[in-house]
Amino acid sequence: MSTKKVEQKIETFIEGALDNPLFKTLPIKVEDIAKSMGIKVLAYGFDDDISGVLVINNEGATIGYNQTESRVRKRFTIAHELGHYVLHREESDVFMDKQYKALFRSPGFTYTEESQKLEQEANKFAACILMPESLLNKEIEKMEFDLHSEDDIKHLAKIFDVSATSMSFRLSNLGFKFF
Repeated sequence: MSTKKVEQKIETFIEGALDNPLFKTLPIKVEDIAKSMGIKVLAYGFDDDISGVLVINNEGATIGYNQTESRVRKRFTIAHELGHYVLHREESDVFMDKQYKALFRSPGFTYTEESQKLEQEANKFAACILMPESLLNKEIEKMEFDLHSEDDIKHLAKIFDVSATSMSFRLSNLGFKFF
């Protein structure tokens, strides 16, 4: 799928979702959004190298997330798997999110160029859902935000219930300049 088509699908999803009360308050209730779409969301005792999985079958879709990971990682995983559902469900019926470190611990495991692209698209979707640009701008306007302040980035991350790293990437991808 082209980058433009991915961006259009994300925009269409967010535009439709903005009327949903789950998108009106922060942090975004990503698990509730998935459930409102009829997707089961369940905690699993995965190995450390697996963050999440999306399985689509005749009974519907299920997102499984690693119950041992941090709350912000679980939220990102659910949003990521929801991204696979919205963007890629025609392409496969199983998606597994293996952490980057798994590449070094799993002999012979490598992502193909196509699977890397799908993962990047799902990551973009997750960032857009968890940190919608319009809500992010509103929060930034409320504070004397300093991009050079680690504390300000952490404060925003806390409001959106994401990691400071995710917030930094999102701000950068939205064109905020750190230097």
